[in-house]
Amino acid sequence: MFLSFFMKPKVIYIATSSAFFLFLLANWLVGDRQGEKEVLVKVKEGDFEILVLANGELEAENSIKITAPEEALRSAKVYQVKIADLVPEGTYVKKGDYVATLDKVEMAEKLRSMEGELTKLRNQYEQIRIDTALMLQNERNEMQNLLFAIKEKENTLKVNQYETPAQVKALQNELEKAKKAYEQAKITYKLKQQQALSKITETAQLLGQEVQKFEEIRRLSESFVVKAPTEGLVIYHRDWNGQKRTIGSYVSSWDATVTTIPDLQSMISRAYVNEIDISKVQVGQNVKVKVDAFPEKVFMGKVINISNIGEQRPDSQVKVFEVKIKIEGSHPQLKPTMTTSNTIICEKLTNTLHIPLDCLHSETDSLNFVFVKRNGVLIRQEVKTGKSNENEIVILQGLQKNDEVFLSIPENAKNIKLKRL
Repeated sequence: MFLSFFMKPKVIYIATSSAFFLFLLANWLVGDRQGEKEVLVKVKEGDFEILVLANGELEAENSIKITAPEEALRSAKVYQVKIADLVPEGTYVKKGDYVATLDKVEMAEKLRSMEGELTKLRNQYEQIRIDTALMLQNERNEMQNLLFAIKEKENTLKVNQYETPAQVKALQNELEKAKKAYEQAKITYKLKQQQALSKITETAQLLGQEVQKFEEIRRLSESFVVKAPTEGLVIYHRDWNGQKRTIGSYVSSWDATVTTIPDLQSMISRAYVNEIDISKVQVGQNVKVKVDAFPEKVFMGKVINISNIGEQRPDSQVKVFEVKIKIEGSHPQLKPTMTTSNTIICEKLTNTLHIPLDCLHSETDSLNFVFVKRNGVLIRQEVKTGKSNENEIVILQGLQKNDEVFLSIPENAKNIKLKRL
């Protein structure tokens, strides 16, 4: 029964057709793979550019910094202040327009604390004045009493001037003592008056200094509303780590920049180059700059600065070096923070032979070779290489113009004998 089913003509036809289709499919796949393996490219002759690619971001070469009152912050011993409010980046402002507000909470607390201290000092000053007035009044009263005692003793001596010499002498001694006591009281009075005046002056000066500090803090608090010093486009300032300074960020007494207004006449691209390529980059090299916002345009620029210290970018595990590229000319359409793709032309060689990097193979550090087809014959040819860029490498020896080389290793490559230079 089972065997008779497969012997039917219709079933035989279907089975035969399916087998033929699978054969064609397998043959097509194998042929396609062989075609992929045997892609040939011609050796190029001409100029060869050694390029370094680096992404970046536009910023103005020169900017006006809008700052918090730096000197006042240091004077008031306020070392950092939070940005409480800030206009959106890209806002166009005129001179005197509102830009930002700094957090006044710390200032308000400081003012409250200083007000309490001022009240204490004022009370202390008034108390010193009252105590001094009472003390000097008592001293004056004492001097009056001593002066009255002198007059009494003088009268007593006058009345008893005819008494015995011993009695007269005793009365004279008492009068002399009274006079000395009065003179000593006058000296004591002057000393206490000077001491009291000095204490009042010292307290008054301290009070005056604290009042001045209080007024400085109050004026500083009023200056926490930041306004534009000139007209222009507001662009957020970047900290040392590349982070934008915005609402919630802090300004300090040693870096009081709140935000910036850039000069759009002169733009640069701040780019980052991998440490493996940085040795190729030099100041003065030409750069082709493409801006993502205008993909059809190419702007020319030059490398103007290379950082001496590498850094770790937050979005990369590779160490990079900052490179600044100045855009040639003035372009009103270019704005800060636009993303750029920079092609740094490190070197330009003329009349060179070069091939794709994928065509080059090696067995040791010193032996490089390619698979080349000459007159229909496959050859494993040793080559001497020169400089390379992202995609291609210069061939100094071993190939000729219009030679055709394989992009990948052909079949039976191990059986092909190496042809030395």
